Amino acid sequence: MNKNKFSILSDEGKVLFFILLSKEILSDFSQNEDRQLAQNVLSKCLQWVKNKEVIGYELYNLLDDEENGITIIQELSENEKDSAVWNCIIDTVAYTSRIAMEKEGIEYFPEPIALVDDTLLEHFLTSLEQIIGDSTLLIDNTYDYLLSNID
Repeated sequence: MNKNKFSILSDEGKVLFFILLSKEILSDFSQNEDRQLAQNVLSKCLQWVKNKEVIGYELYNLLDDEENGITIIQELSENEKDSAVWNCIIDTVAYTSRIAMEKEGIEYFPEPIALVDDTLLEHFLTSLEQIIGDSTLLIDNTYDYLLSNID
């Protein structure tokens, strides 16, 4: 896995990297409701990439809402594959939230978001591998697409 490629992506390119790979695994959810919810959450992240709306805290709340935050849903999941897919979705939302908050000029991040940086990539890719096995080609194709079309 070439982490150097990730480091040369723009912030938007990095967020798109997470989003594009997460979209690839939505069909791996065992429950249609989870798939639908994850799709909506990823759409919110994509909305930030397109419009740069002030939604850093809104994205954070999608993660950490006590009643229906996606981290709660992931914790309640008894299916290992679903849990791994949720890991990828959560990483995507957390990373997007962090970048959005930085661009919004927020100085103090909620604790889980304060811990987010480019090292989150390794956790994301480990979860991705748990879901689809060898993901090298998919990752390389995603980098190539982003490097030639976005950045």
